Amino acid sequence: MSVPETMVRDGDLYNPYEDTELLREATAAGRKVADIIYLSLGETWNGAAPGLVTALGKDVPPHGHGYVLSPYGFPALRQMLRSRIPTEHQLPPSARLGKEYEVAVSHGGTRNAMFHFGRLMADRSREPDARPAVVCSSPGWDYPGVFGALGYYVHRFPLDPETEYRPDPGDVARILRKARAETSGPLLLVVNAQHNPTGANWAENTVRAMIRAALEVGSGVLVDDAYYALHEPGVTPVSALRILLEEFGALPATRRPPWLAVRSLSKQFHCNGWGIGALTGPPAVLEDLLGRLLPEYGFVSSVPLQAAMASWLGSRESDDYLARQRGEYALKRAHMTRHLTGELGYPPDAFFIGPCGPYLLMRTPPWYDARTDGSYRSFCLRRSGVLLGEGHMTTPGELPATGQDQVRLFLGPATRTLTRAVQRMAAAGLTWQGGPATGR
Repeated sequence: MSVPETMVRDGDLYNPYEDTELLREATAAGRKVADIIYLSLGETWNGAAPGLVTALGKDVPPHGHGYVLSPYGFPALRQMLRSRIPTEHQLPPSARLGKEYEVAVSHGGTRNAMFHFGRLMADRSREPDARPAVVCSSPGWDYPGVFGALGYYVHRFPLDPETEYRPDPGDVARILRKARAETSGPLLLVVNAQHNPTGANWAENTVRAMIRAALEVGSGVLVDDAYYALHEPGVTPVSALRILLEEFGALPATRRPPWLAVRSLSKQFHCNGWGIGALTGPPAVLEDLLGRLLPEYGFVSSVPLQAAMASWLGSRESDDYLARQRGEYALKRAHMTRHLTGELGYPPDAFFIGPCGPYLLMRTPPWYDARTDGSYRSFCLRRSGVLLGEGHMTTPGELPATGQDQVRLFLGPATRTLTRAVQRMAAAGLTWQGGPATGR
């Protein structure tokens, strides 16, 4: 899968995206953009679900190009999500929709929703001078970038390959207690049960213990369900949202910390640029987040996209698409396991491909540790024309603090593209043991 040149040609203004800089360096060295195999971000550009694209052309109402006079999203899509979220996330009947939780549409990406939830928690603090803090996994997605920009101190709990990148509840509880001892301000635990970037499916008892540990120290909870729907056939994704509602439901409303669950719809249908998802949280949190904060900086946008998504989700075709995609990802995971241990000579413990995500995480070869000529991503691109992703995602324009000994590989492209990428890397000597380049 190559990068469309029209997506990176942006003139002379500052561009914070390292991938763009790496692509420019590669083209300056004589490589054509169309020749590069791009496996960094979870992006295909031309892989959007065909039925969804069709819905955009025929299912947008005549009034769908104007403002929506509600901060909670296009009403038809919101009603669709209110009916689907309880079923898909197996929410307990005791948790009443409209009472214990409510559902709204997110329309600026899940990162945007997380940022403003963090802002809301800081604004709600009874001690505005006390520094807020967030507890999240390492490796993991760029939660430090989101919350660090709001002044949050970042605490990380480790995920190790020996435990298949599942957290130790004791570690999480200890770090939460440490974080609470250091601040009287807002505290937030991030639960990413279908872990990005490993695809690990965290155990139910682990997630429950994490939620209970958060309650013990009065920590808010952010549930990141970005890849909830991308599990292998036969695998049941652990519903952190269900577990949270079960644990919070036994408490008086006044003792429940603030919480929010975000889920991407764009990621599961290969339309990242649409930025559409679901927000689930206590009614008071959604009212503050969307009814009070949103009008300060914007209006509901992308209404035609929301209308198309509502129509698409209501069709049998969307369910068939997801089922087919799950099967394809399962085949790609098995395919890449064979190629990594085969052509690239990786030992099984040097990479991880979990059942609940679109990536694999792999260590950089040990022979590269002694090199000083830039990141392995840059080296791999120069040698093979394959652009891999950061092991730990970081805010564009910021240097990664950790994770330079790991890279991420997106499994979204066609199997033949993934095969070609591995063959290029092997021919360039980018195997576990290393070796001379033998050509492409």
